[in-house]
Amino acid sequence: MQYLVQFQINIFALMILIVLYLFIRMRSKIESFGKMLLRMILIASAVAIVIEPLTWIFDGMQFVGAFFLEYLTNFILFMMGPLLGGLMLAYVDYCIFKDPKRILKRRFYQDVSILTFAALIVNIFYPFYFHVNPVTNSFSSGEYKWIHYVVLASLYIYMLFFVIKNRKRTKLYIVSIFVLFFMLPIIGMLVQLIDSKLYFSWTSIVLGILVAYIFLETSSTEVDYLTKVYNRHSYESYLKHLIETDKKFAVIFIDIDKFKDINDQHGHDIGDQVLIVFAQVLGKVFHSNSLVFRLGGDEFIVVVESTDTNADYYISKIQALLKDNPLKYMNQLRFSYGCQQYSEKMTIDELYIKVDKEMYANKHTDRIG
Repeated sequence: MQYLVQFQINIFALMILIVLYLFIRMRSKIESFGKMLLRMILIASAVAIVIEPLTWIFDGMQFVGAFFLEYLTNFILFMMGPLLGGLMLAYVDYCIFKDPKRILKRRFYQDVSILTFAALIVNIFYPFYFHVNPVTNSFSSGEYKWIHYVVLASLYIYMLFFVIKNRKRTKLYIVSIFVLFFMLPIIGMLVQLIDSKLYFSWTSIVLGILVAYIFLETSSTEVDYLTKVYNRHSYESYLKHLIETDKKFAVIFIDIDKFKDINDQHGHDIGDQVLIVFAQVLGKVFHSNSLVFRLGGDEFIVVVESTDTNADYYISKIQALLKDNPLKYMNQLRFSYGCQQYSEKMTIDELYIKVDKEMYANKHTDRIG
C-alpha cells in the first residue's frame, strides 16, 4: 500500500497510456505511419513509468538477484530518455514532412540512444553515471551523471530548433502543439531535479502524448481530411449560423487554374501537396474574422465577416505568399476568384451561384488576357 500511495501519479499515468493505446487500436482499422510512431512512444513511456518506481523499490533490498534487478532497472531508465526523445522527434518529423523514408534514413533519430547505450556499457566497469553497491544494493549517482542530462537537454533543444526551422511547412497551432509536446517533459525533468520525490519527469510526457493525439490524430467531421481546413458541411452550417444571427459577411470563391494538368503531368501526390500548401497559404492570409473551407477538389471558399470586403487586398497577399513559397510548382500557381457580399434574404444556394459566376468571369478574363 505504501508504494501505491508513493507512486500513485505513475499508476494514474500508466492507466491513461493503456486506455489511450487501446483506444488507438480499436478506434480505426486504418493504419498510418504516424499512428505506429505514436504507439511506439506510448509503449516506451509505459516502460519508463513502470521502471522508475522499480528503481526505488529495489534500492537497498536484500534478496537473491536484487543487485541485478536494481542495476538493470536503472540501466533501462537511463536508456529510456534518449530513446523516447528520438521517437518523439521522429513523430514530429513525420507530421511535418509525411515521409516515412526520412525517418528510416535517420534511424528513428536514435543516434543519441546508441551513444547512451555505449556509455552505459562503459559505466558497468567505470561507474561515472551511477553506481550500485553490490553489498548494500544501494544506488548512488556518479560524478558525471550531469553529462546524461546535458545530452538529453541538447536533444530537446534540437527538437525545438527543428520545429521552429520547419514552422512554415505546417500550421501555427500545430507548431504550438509540438512546442508543448517537448516543453512538458523538460518541465517535468526540472521539477524532479528540484525534488526527486516528485515523479513528474516521465508522467509529464503522458500529457504531451495526450495533447498530440487529441489535436493531431483524431479526425473531426468538421475538417477536410487532406488540407485540414473546414469542409463543405462546415461551410453550410456556418453560413446558416451567420444568416440566422443577421451577421454581415462576404464569400470569396477560389479555384486553382489547370489543376488537372498538375495531377496529369506530375502525379496525384504532387497535386495533394499543392492543395495542402495552398490551404496553408489561405490560412495565413485569412486569419482574422475569416474561415477557410475546402468545398472539394481544387475549390476553396472563404467566409469573411465584414460589411465591405476588399477581395483584391486578400488576393494580392495570396499571390505574394505563393511567389515566395519554396515548394516547387507553387510560385507559378495561378487561380481564379470571385467575391460576393451577402445581401438580406439571399439563400445559401443563391449566394453560391452568384460567387461562382464571378469566379468564372474572372477565369475567362484571365485566359483572354
